[in-house]
Amino acid sequence: MDKSFFSTNRDTDRGRWLILLAAILWSLAGVFIKFLDLHPLTIVFYRSLFASLLFAPFLRLNQVHFSLAILVSVLSYTAAISAFVTANKLTTAANAIVLQYTAPVFVFLFTRLAWGEKISRLNNFALTVAMIGVAMISLDSAGEPEMAGVVLALLSGALFAVYMINLQRTKEVHLVYLTWLNNLVCALLLLMVVTPRLALSLDQTLILAFMGVVQLGMPYFLFSKGLETVSLQEASLIALIEPVLNPLWVALVVGEIPSAATLAGGAMILLGLGARYLWPMFDKSA
Repeated sequence: MDKSFFSTNRDTDRGRWLILLAAILWSLAGVFIKFLDLHPLTIVFYRSLFASLLFAPFLRLNQVHFSLAILVSVLSYTAAISAFVTANKLTTAANAIVLQYTAPVFVFLFTRLAWGEKISRLNNFALTVAMIGVAMISLDSAGEPEMAGVVLALLSGALFAVYMINLQRTKEVHLVYLTWLNNLVCALLLLMVVTPRLALSLDQTLILAFMGVVQLGMPYFLFSKGLETVSLQEASLIALIEPVLNPLWVALVVGEIPSAATLAGGAMILLGLGARYLWPMFDKSA
């Protein structure tokens, strides 16, 4: 039986709320990125640097170890957020964030094909409706100058899926250590690229510090924690609230109004999520 968001399992409910909170914090990215007149990779470098500093005091020596799964984690993490921030600079925040959320398609396909994990009727419906919304935005940008940003956003979605799927292989890794290492390695890998572009104003430093701690480090930790009690398929669906909120914040704060196609696509995502979590309240057989 597929349960609603408000189930009787407290651990599962707690995991769902942690993932939802992570998605809300992630959704703040577009606003801050639009305010920063910096190279995209400079933004990624400083965000990750500040995020790693957040978790450094909580590290313990017995948490430290290395494995292939950890290597995949740091590389997919670095590539995904680098592609996403760059996409934000090349296309609208609405396009970048919604298209990044093609990730659930890859998650669902992999868990089905590689692990034989069944896709429930409600999950399948929610995913299908949400991806129709993503397709609306993709087709609206086809052939436009911003197409490079659209392609990078789609690539970010695929890489984010790799990161999420790989979290299933890092369950024995302490979350503080994994979050710290992902961000530290990301900063180190980008350091040589951004060295000529490291100068910041005080305002830029404060914005990047806030992004690193509140908008990046904490939500990735919360998302990973939520996956301890919530399935990967369901977590990828809950996180779809981010592409709905991100362009909303940008429109309210920056004044960048999403296109009609983006608004329609966001509405489709909300419809899919609403059906996924509200339908079981009325249909006990769901």
